[in-house]
Amino acid sequence: PVRSPVELPCGHAYCGACLAELRSKKVAQACPLCRAELPPGLDGLHELAYRTYGRIVGMVHRGETSWASLPAAEQEEMDEVIAMLTEAAAQGHVGANFDLGVLLHEVRKDFDGAEAAYRAAITADPGYASAHSNLGIL
Repeated sequence: PVRSPVELPCGHAYCGACLAELRSKKVAQACPLCRAELPPGLDGLHELAYRTYGRIVGMVHRGETSWASLPAAEQEEMDEVIAMLTEAAAQGHVGANFDLGVLLHEVRKDFDGAEAAYRAAITADPGYASAHSNLGIL
């Protein structure tokens, strides 16, 4: 029997710990049963979200756009960033909780959401100084 099963997009279930170990060793990037491509793991999901967010922040800092007038395509990407960070955070990625808090605080001005994300980061890692600091700033 599969322990702590993770359902893959192809519909197959696989042991979550086994899948994480294979990913960490760069062995499994496809379903072990049907070879369908796997979605990124927690770190991959967080990294993809962070890179996308960083690209859009760069556009804002260079004056190419502003948060208030973000083009539809970039707005959709930001919605995807929030969804990816939310998913990674829900699966226990502490950094995703913190980054979600920053995005909600500084970009979306969703202070309640930011507070919840910072608190989740602190709950997962009580020594997360940046989360404590940002929570205090709120």
